[in-house]
Amino acid sequence: MGNFSIVIPTYNERDNIVKLVEEINRIVPYNSRILIVDDNSPDGTALILQELNIHNLTVLIRHNERGLGSALRYGISKAIELESDFIVTMDADFSHNPKYLPEMMKIALNENCDLVIGSRYVIGGGIENWSLSRRIISKGANYLFKLVSHSPIMDNTSNYRIYSRRAALLALECDTTNGYEFQICSIFKIIRNNLKIKEYPIIFVDRKTGKSKLNLKEILNWFLYIIRLSLSF
Repeated sequence: MGNFSIVIPTYNERDNIVKLVEEINRIVPYNSRILIVDDNSPDGTALILQELNIHNLTVLIRHNERGLGSALRYGISKAIELESDFIVTMDADFSHNPKYLPEMMKIALNENCDLVIGSRYVIGGGIENWSLSRRIISKGANYLFKLVSHSPIMDNTSNYRIYSRRAALLALECDTTNGYEFQICSIFKIIRNNLKIKEYPIIFVDRKTGKSKLNLKEILNWFLYIIRLSLSF
């Protein structure tokens, strides 16, 4: 049976994260650790998690760093230190429903996949509660990346993923991608190394509580990174 670590970056997710951790532990059938990477949230996210005293939960607090990409790298590196066979990454706000985890984990184990992606853009997948502008941005980023990289993947920007250990080590090579561009860089590395990838359909539901971390600066960095990537071919 595979050893899973579930990496969840947080910043001001007090209203979501306790329920998410409890739900993961209720439904995940495999031996798993939950690693919360919290960027010293002023709302006390880390403190409320530490008070839970859950045996498989580790809270890692970063005091001087920010950014989704750097938080993911930090959590993935810690999971590798713990000798995890597979590493899950997911959002803290329930936009990535944990109900999909058992099947995604089964695929990673039984189909020898190096990357399983919770995909919004394959048959059976979808998005709820997004504005038209958010949909256009996401579709545009995926289209542009597919154009420059010839990626066969439909959803290259999803953060709902399961990495094998060797895929995770490749993702850690994206050491200058501190924001949302980490997802694109890691896909690029994995594709270039001909590792096996499978997409699993999910319904992405926009957060009901808390504030989205995606802003105009992150979006611009996203597109600029894709353009820089295209110049490397």
